[in-house]
Amino acid sequence: MNKKVLITAIIVSIYGTAFCFAPYCDAKMTRKEKKVNSYINVAQNCIKDKNFNTAVEYYTKALSINPESSQAYLGRGNANNLLGKYKEAVEDYTKALEIDPNRENAYYNRGIAKSNLKAYDEVIEDYTKELEMNPNNINAYLNRGTTEVILKKYDAAIEDFNKAIEIDTKNINAYYNRAIAKRYKQDYKGAIEDYNTVLDFEPNNVDAYNNRGVAKYYLKDYSGAIKDYNKVIELNKNFKKVYYNKGLAHWGLKRYEDAIEDFTNEIAINPKNDLAYYDRALVENKLDSHRAAIDDYTKAIELSPKSADYYAGRGTLISKMDGDLKKAEEDLSTAIKLDSNDPEKYMTRAIIYCKLGLYLAAIDDLNILLTMQPENKSAKELRSFAIKSLNVQ
Repeated sequence: MNKKVLITAIIVSIYGTAFCFAPYCDAKMTRKEKKVNSYINVAQNCIKDKNFNTAVEYYTKALSINPESSQAYLGRGNANNLLGKYKEAVEDYTKALEIDPNRENAYYNRGIAKSNLKAYDEVIEDYTKELEMNPNNINAYLNRGTTEVILKKYDAAIEDFNKAIEIDTKNINAYYNRAIAKRYKQDYKGAIEDYNTVLDFEPNNVDAYNNRGVAKYYLKDYSGAIKDYNKVIELNKNFKKVYYNKGLAHWGLKRYEDAIEDFTNEIAINPKNDLAYYDRALVENKLDSHRAAIDDYTKAIELSPKSADYYAGRGTLISKMDGDLKKAEEDLSTAIKLDSNDPEKYMTRAIIYCKLGLYLAAIDDLNILLTMQPENKSAKELRSFAIKSLNVQ
């Protein structure tokens, strides 16, 4: 039930911003070719001026004269990509490649468009094709690696980030994203080393401090994590979820009052962070601040009404306080409806049923629990108690 979530960030700015443009050569051309060339030049200038819709118009004019211009399809694809029209962009890049399979940058830019469509397996294929044609395209390695992280192919991602670092030993994105891949592989020490490198290059990189704090947290270096989170706050006191992460680290040190203060600061900045309310409730419960905890569970439920643990936490606490047992039973029933695979929830509801004298219902829950955990001694003892109490009735 006591699930702790840490927030981290992946740099994905390399998607959608690192378009490659190929030059259009003005050699000896026919009048028709010159007209196509003039439209393409106007369109390229429009892209530079961020007039993307106008660029699409001029590339389309060029194609009306020469429908076999792979350069015009590539350019229009770039304009559509920048307009967020990713499906149209993919169609244009595909057409450019049909006309010229060796069209420079087409695979790379199509990969960017497909990434925005979340067609990640196809994205990998496009970046791989791009790298066959241009093995030194560092952005293709970075983007393929980032896509592999999304697909949870962490070893492959690390290989791509390694290759990017071979090409450019000072590429911050490569170290940063490699650290994320390492963290997902639970190589927290390796992740910290990469974040250290990022901070050597950029001493005020707030994301690197935050993510290094996350890695330290997983190594149970709670004091080190807090030090990094304090640096994040120094650089940007409104950084998303840093107080929440710091609260988890204080919780790890059993500094409960400090954890509550951190969760309270998080809520002041982000009043819709349901996890901050939930975890503050858990800590308040440890300090026997039961009424405050119930209020926080209730607020967490308001913000995220489909989170099973929130109902279970509130119901468990109400039962512990010998409060409204019917309300406690309702909370656990809702929790089980949302998550029917957690033995702890069945155990808690069985205890509540016993308190209510509903021994048959308690036995049913305990039977379900014992199918999940056949050797659960507490469940067996409670079931024996419920059976005896049922016979007495």
